[in-house]
Amino acid sequence: MIIEVNNLSKVYGKIEVLNIENLKIESGESFGLVGNNGAGKTTFFQSDPRFNRSVWWRDPFNGIAVARSDHWKAYTGSYIDEKFLIEFLYPEEYFEFVANLNSLTRKEYTDFIEKYREFFAEEILGQKKFIRDLSKGNQKKVGIAAALLTKSDLLVMDEPFPHLDPTSVFQIKEDFA
Repeated sequence: MIIEVNNLSKVYGKIEVLNIENLKIESGESFGLVGNNGAGKTTFFQSDPRFNRSVWWRDPFNGIAVARSDHWKAYTGSYIDEKFLIEFLYPEEYFEFVANLNSLTRKEYTDFIEKYREFFAEEILGQKKFIRDLSKGNQKKVGIAAALLTKSDLLVMDEPFPHLDPTSVFQIKEDFA
C-alpha cells in the first residue's frame, strides 16, 4: 500500500471541505479525485504528512510513515501547478535539470524525450521559448512530462487535464492504461 489516510478533515471557518474517514491506495493503482471547485481535492493532495499526523503516507519500500522519514522523496513525483516550473528555462533545460536531479542516464533522458515527442507536438522542443512564454496548455505539458521523467512509484498530479488539447489528454490516459 502506498497511501493510507485515516480521519483526515479540513475546516475553513464553519465549512468542512474535506472529510475522509478511511482511504487506501495500493501500489499500481490509478486514483483520481473528482468533485466541484472547493470540494477539497487540492487540499487533500496538499496535506503535508510531516505536519498533518492524520495522514499516513506509507513508504512502500520500508513501511515507515513518511512523517518519520525522508525516504519517500526518492519515489514520489508530482506536478500540482505551474509554480513547480522554472519559468526562465527552456523546456529542454528544465527536463535536463529534472533528469539530473533524478540521476537519469543520458540514454534514459533521450529515450524519454523521444517517447514524448508526439505529446509535445512540435510546440515545445526546439522552439527557443522560455517556459513562461509557452501557452498554459504547453506549460502543463512540460510539468506533466517532467513529473513522468522522475520515474516515480507514486505520481501526484492535481487537475492535469485543463488547458490540454484532446489529443494530449488521450495520450496521457493511454500512457497510464
